Amino acid sequence: MAAAAGGCLSLWREENDGLVRRWRSRPCRVGAASAPRSAPGVGGPGGSRGLAGRSFPPGRAGPGGGAGAAPRSSSPGHAELPRRPDPRLSCVQAAEASGLETRRAFSKLLQKIQGLPAVLPALPLELTILCNSLLFDIGLSSESSEQLLARIDHGLNRVLEAHAVSGQGLTSEDRWQKVLQQGVPEELQGPLHQLAALQGLLWLAANHLRAAEGLFQHLCSAEVAELHSGPASPLSPGLLSLLQGWHPSDLGESDPLVLQRARDLKDVLWTSAAFLQGFQELDAGNPSAALAFLQKAATGLCPKRVLAQIFTLMGCCNLKMGKPQTAVQCLKRALQVDASFLPALYQAALLYRHLGFMEAELEALALLYQALDGPTQTAAESLSPSSLVGVELLICTPRLRTCFGRNSLSEVKYLLAQRCLQAGRAREAAEHYLDLLALWQEGPLHQGLLCGELALPRIPEVFLEAASALEETARHRDAIAVCEEVVTQTSKLIPKSLRIDVGSSPPEDSRGPPASSLTQQERERLHCALWRAAAYLLQGCAWARLGEAKEAVGLLSRCLHDLLRIQFVNTGSHSTEEEPALFAPSEAKVLPRIRQLALTVRGAEFLELGRDKEALMDFQHSLHFCPESPAAHWYLLHTLWKLDRRQEALAHWQKFRMNPALTEGEDERPCPQYLRLCMKWVRFPHTESLAKNLETCLGESRQEA
Repeated sequence: MAAAAGGCLSLWREENDGLVRRWRSRPCRVGAASAPRSAPGVGGPGGSRGLAGRSFPPGRAGPGGGAGAAPRSSSPGHAELPRRPDPRLSCVQAAEASGLETRRAFSKLLQKIQGLPAVLPALPLELTILCNSLLFDIGLSSESSEQLLARIDHGLNRVLEAHAVSGQGLTSEDRWQKVLQQGVPEELQGPLHQLAALQGLLWLAANHLRAAEGLFQHLCSAEVAELHSGPASPLSPGLLSLLQGWHPSDLGESDPLVLQRARDLKDVLWTSAAFLQGFQELDAGNPSAALAFLQKAATGLCPKRVLAQIFTLMGCCNLKMGKPQTAVQCLKRALQVDASFLPALYQAALLYRHLGFMEAELEALALLYQALDGPTQTAAESLSPSSLVGVELLICTPRLRTCFGRNSLSEVKYLLAQRCLQAGRAREAAEHYLDLLALWQEGPLHQGLLCGELALPRIPEVFLEAASALEETARHRDAIAVCEEVVTQTSKLIPKSLRIDVGSSPPEDSRGPPASSLTQQERERLHCALWRAAAYLLQGCAWARLGEAKEAVGLLSRCLHDLLRIQFVNTGSHSTEEEPALFAPSEAKVLPRIRQLALTVRGAEFLELGRDKEALMDFQHSLHFCPESPAAHWYLLHTLWKLDRRQEALAHWQKFRMNPALTEGEDERPCPQYLRLCMKWVRFPHTESLAKNLETCLGESRQEA
């Protein structure tokens, strides 16, 4: 019986070594290839490969759009052209097929050897075959982390069974401790260290750093374990030091062949641990500690994409530490290492904004958009004959994918349009907004994030911003048409009246005014009412600048009528004497601004139509809702002067001129982007001549007195 078992072991040993040799001799190598634009930007094409976060389902669509942007349709002239297969991608597919075939062979071989009772002479070969099988499963992402950990536990139980020790009811950590306490024979040290490396990989990918640290503390020599038994300092982390002090046993020529040596896996572990701990520290708001970890990770062996990620994160650390110039250098290094790593380019744009370099920011955004609009050059991913498991598989956590999430064309185009509009480059902004609106017609909206910096506003707000940019470039009828789209889409959702309860009782331990507790439907209706009112306001401004005063007055009256639909009521514990706006939802803060602008513009149009008394009432109401508006004050003074109500004009002027912020400054209160240009359009054009007339009249009155 023993002779038969020995014969099987020899055959299985030959089969294991043959599979390893055939895999290592594969002629196909990894090359660069063009990946579809929809490929994620992290971890190579496919982006979902990796140990970390395997059990997480794909991202689901949020309220603003789908989880991924649909590829833009090609033009009819190119739709029927046959695509020539990329030989590099064919090579990758061949490698994947070869990997699956080899994995199945190792899986069958493992089933054979584990079909026998566990005995010490067979354990070195059994553990080697188990490691080779696990390496393929990890590299191909064919099983979940839980399944892989369970297979390691089964292998350890087999070791304990050979020592006649039960492993039932033990945790993975306790099982490893019990195995190592049995005394490891020399011939078993190499395979067992190989298995420990894979255990560490899986724990590290699952963010079980303490468990991994405990394992390698047992594996290290007594001197190293004693040296790091105390608490680890941020600059001398326990896990990194333990990994550095761990010296896995070398495999001899007589040992079964393994696909990836423990020494190579140790390097992967060390670099991944430094990277992940650095990212965690950055995420926790500790940029100094994060930078120390990331600098260590940059010294390890890792692919270009991972190195670009490291330099990008180092740039974020330096920026948070108040070192923007160093951050710029880090981002430049990231792009030098991997020019196709677009998150680094996006971070550069954010950094240039922080530094106030508008031209550099817009150039970076334009390059980013150009790169997103074309085929993305990434490294075609394949299994390497010499390295099945690399750093990129361990660090691909869900949080990292979120941080380095691929920006969509819509996001970058919107940011270009918004920044141009803020910089006063309205003509460029208008073109970018029109491109964005056209882009949305080609596919669903993709709302993604990168380090939480960018989220698209709601679509009606983008339409309103586009209309304000068009109006600024004197494309009045285009602006009217864009606003009409907002009116059409929101009208069906606005009720005849909208009552907002601002009387919610605050929690006992809360400070400051309580927030209104609106339902989602109420909040959405409030949004729609404000958006439609703003659309009427912008249309009214456009008709006014076209010289069509009657059309303008009609639309501005619609705007004011829409605002009257919104009523703030108090059914709670607050005094009715308190200002309702204090307790209104944040969305309602824009309401008085829209009302003030509509009243001011309509008053100006009443003046054009010779309806001076109606204009005066509008300016008075405008100041009632917004006393800080310089334009309403100037128009009121002008109207009083025009109506020959000089004493009232002088009395108001004396109060008004006492506040230089009103007479000389502009209204700097925050407001939505689509209202900022409208505030510029309502400025009174003849402030100097009116002020001179008022001062002259005031001087004459004093002389007469």
